[in-house]
Amino acid sequence: MGYDAIVVGGLAGSTLAFELARAGHKVLVLERETRFKDRVRGESMLPWGVAVARRLGLIDVLLEAGGHQPRFVTTYMFGNPVNNRDLQATTPHGEAGLNIYHPRMQEVLLERAIRSGVEVKRGATVVGVEAGPDRLPTATFDHNGERQTRSTRVVVGADGRDSQVRAWAGFEVRRDPEFLIIAGTLIEGTDVPDSALHWMLGPGEAVLMAPLGGRRARAYFVYHGVSRRLTLSGKQKIPEFIQACKSAGAPESWFAGVETTGPLAEYQGADRWVTSPVKNGVALIGDAAASTDPSWGCGLSLTLLDVEHLASALRASEDWNQGLVRYAAEHNEYYAALHRILGWMTELTWTPGPEADERRRRVFPRMMSDPSGFPDPIGLGPFGPSDDQARRLLLGLD
Repeated sequence: MGYDAIVVGGLAGSTLAFELARAGHKVLVLERETRFKDRVRGESMLPWGVAVARRLGLIDVLLEAGGHQPRFVTTYMFGNPVNNRDLQATTPHGEAGLNIYHPRMQEVLLERAIRSGVEVKRGATVVGVEAGPDRLPTATFDHNGERQTRSTRVVVGADGRDSQVRAWAGFEVRRDPEFLIIAGTLIEGTDVPDSALHWMLGPGEAVLMAPLGGRRARAYFVYHGVSRRLTLSGKQKIPEFIQACKSAGAPESWFAGVETTGPLAEYQGADRWVTSPVKNGVALIGDAAASTDPSWGCGLSLTLLDVEHLASALRASEDWNQGLVRYAAEHNEYYAALHRILGWMTELTWTPGPEADERRRRVFPRMMSDPSGFPDPIGLGPFGPSDDQARRLLLGLD
């Protein structure tokens, strides 16, 4: 069977495959995992990402699979709540957030793709992708003891921040300097309020609590990683992780009697991205194309935005080379805007010293009382203000 698209891995890959299959294209998904396991990954969609998910027809699917929708984002400074943002009332889409256990999301989106007619090979190990000018790309993979090579109109790499497809196809990768470290785990039996995402800032550190409903939450601890490494990975480090969360302002009651049911791991927060997500018939989506600083919670939303734009571009033209060019231009534009905004937010939030403290005292109250004109990574993502005027407003330069 000839395939129009071969997609390598990822929940983004399953979603894209569904979109292409319902347009009448033959799609093969190569999925390495036979059973999806819990890993420390983003599980929150911000309102601008929820709007994308709604356009892709995913909301009912995800809610039926156990998705939880917090309506508020509560911000704390040194343990004290300073703002409680009503997401539905303050975003143009009127959307709340959406949190969902990552392995469950992977499973239901893959099942959805299969029901749409996508061919899926689980337990497939991709061992190479070859692509070049004036030729169709190929993917070589092992499945059930057999090695196969298939050519296709487009190979899509949806295989994450350490993408092998990206390396095999020779994409140029750029990276921000290392700065923040993020550690996270899944906890059960917590009293964290389900109605909000909780973002708490302490002295040089922060905690993000993303409730999943049913007294479950994903807990993240963020800290400067330039001068110290806590190495918060492994079960033996759980007491240290919980104490770190408390020191950043998380209430003791949220961790009283909790059980950690997922792995604890930490990782670098620096953005990594490609100069263009398209090369010689290979397209990258999600973290393979651009992985953002996870402490801002935009990764899942950006992933679905890639799916929406690539699917739309390929459906709009019989000439998929033109479609890939269109997708690359659109991706580069919205990722560049998001990268600018998150860079400014990081500068505002994390720069140390008396000057930076004074700037935060001036900017935060103004931004919370009247956010108009400010960049808005929560409600608008890359589609909010991101010009120099917005930068000056956010950084208190005017």
